[in-house]
Amino acid sequence: MKLISVELTGSYKGLHDSVFDFSESNSFLLAFIGLNGCGKSQLLELIAESFAFIERCQRREFRIRKPLGFDVAIVYQLSRPTNHSAGSANMVAGSRMAVAGGIHNPKFKVNIKTDGDVKCYIDTNETWQNIGIGELTLPDYIVGYSSGLNENLQRAFLKNAVQYFDVMNTKLKWRKELSGELNDTQMVEVNEKYLTRYPHIFDAPTGEALEQDGLMSLRERPVSLSQLVYLDYDSAGLVVASLAMLDRTFRQDVFDQLRFKHPSRLVIEYDLRGDLGEEESIRDIKVLIRVAGRDNFEGIGKQTTDTQFDLYELDYLHGKITFDFNDVETLSRLREENYSDPVIFFARLYKLQQLGAKNWRGVDRAALRRDDFLGTVKKPLKSKLPLTIRLMELADDEGEFANYDDLSDGEAQLLQTLACLKVFSQDPSNQRQALFLFDEPETHYNPAWRTYFHKHIKQCLGGDISRTKLLMTSHSPFMVSSLKQENVYFFERDEQFKVHMKPSREQTYGASFDVLIKQFFGLRSLISQTVVDEIRRQLEQGDAQALEWIRENLGSSPEKAYLLRKLG
Repeated sequence: MKLISVELTGSYKGLHDSVFDFSESNSFLLAFIGLNGCGKSQLLELIAESFAFIERCQRREFRIRKPLGFDVAIVYQLSRPTNHSAGSANMVAGSRMAVAGGIHNPKFKVNIKTDGDVKCYIDTNETWQNIGIGELTLPDYIVGYSSGLNENLQRAFLKNAVQYFDVMNTKLKWRKELSGELNDTQMVEVNEKYLTRYPHIFDAPTGEALEQDGLMSLRERPVSLSQLVYLDYDSAGLVVASLAMLDRTFRQDVFDQLRFKHPSRLVIEYDLRGDLGEEESIRDIKVLIRVAGRDNFEGIGKQTTDTQFDLYELDYLHGKITFDFNDVETLSRLREENYSDPVIFFARLYKLQQLGAKNWRGVDRAALRRDDFLGTVKKPLKSKLPLTIRLMELADDEGEFANYDDLSDGEAQLLQTLACLKVFSQDPSNQRQALFLFDEPETHYNPAWRTYFHKHIKQCLGGDISRTKLLMTSHSPFMVSSLKQENVYFFERDEQFKVHMKPSREQTYGASFDVLIKQFFGLRSLISQTVVDEIRRQLEQGDAQALEWIRENLGSSPEKAYLLRKLG
């Protein structure tokens, strides 16, 4: 997967009428660097908002209520052939994409207009040919992560999460209304109401079914999770737990900087008492109880009534399930139930977590339903969710254990980000395409971990890194020194405060940290500015006094050596 360019016409926050061109990059990882407030994070937000809007336009069960309010054109390329030669649900007869063998490494362009109109194109022989939005192929996953308190990157992901919640919540209400003792007329009335109000979610029966039963039944349109996943407190725990599906030797080799890296014991708590269950998630809860074994299940509260049991087929709507990942039989049963791919393990639990949007503030959900909403909304941490990790123990190579919540910030951040890259980029068929938007993912790392971060990322992504693109903002010279200059993009504002992005003018690969700090981060000295100011005050007292003070007070540095030579 390769992001080639983003062209903004109009304004998005502090970005105005700009072209962000990445066509000369040749790495799976691009670093956005520059001083605070120069637009790096806002570009990540713009990319997330654009892809989220495209997904909402593409998925019939989602709804578009307002245009974004600006023009943006995104060009990207996937590193697998289109699959339209074999036919697909979205293929149109005579489509530009319906060629034998598919189009290899297809390049797409999407133009989103201020009025909400979306035009999609595919490159055929260096000519942009129009295609329908249903034929557009998005990356399999677009994953966001922000390490700081600035949660604006999360907003685009939450918009699509609310869309998913609204669809599933509507289906749950429909099923609940039909679960009572209704006569035929009442059932038809319920179905007519939902078909009229939610034609994007339900279809009327057709053909013979319509002739026989009329509107006694409706067809639910299938709905899947949003392709945009944001790594927050709740979902990060699921990603780390998903590592249990991987071979232990992989965790030993790639996560070698971490002591506790092997998921050992996982306790999840589900709670469906607020009518937050949907058919597939309920099925997964039942499967997980069976996999863990009845001895590892604890019901909480009262058992289900006969009516509830008929609806859910669960003895308890609230319970805890414990998994022992050290037990070979437990892992074997998970694989037999098709949980061997870590992303499947994650997605099946994450689906139920997403229904926790019901417990967000109503005003926040309403704001996120507006496509042009650009304010700040924070998903509550540890809010009441239909599925929560209550305990996760991690083991080291010697068999010692630690609670996931007891890890240091740096340990947790490294484990989360590397697990995220592995889980969402790799699959058994080596076809998964992923775009990662990471806002300062290494803020809590010590200098040694920052130095090795690029190496760890590459190990997580495996041999074929063309399927993945990672865009990250950074203030770290350690990361910049790992990248060629064409993959380092410097952001700055001019005197009129307009953002400019350009590739590094100097070679960054292997450049020393002190050079990079001075070149890109506005420092003229590598010692504290507090000390620089004090040295100046001492120099005002005369060279002799300053020389004595420098000898007695300053630690070793090139600046101290220079001053001693000059004053001595």
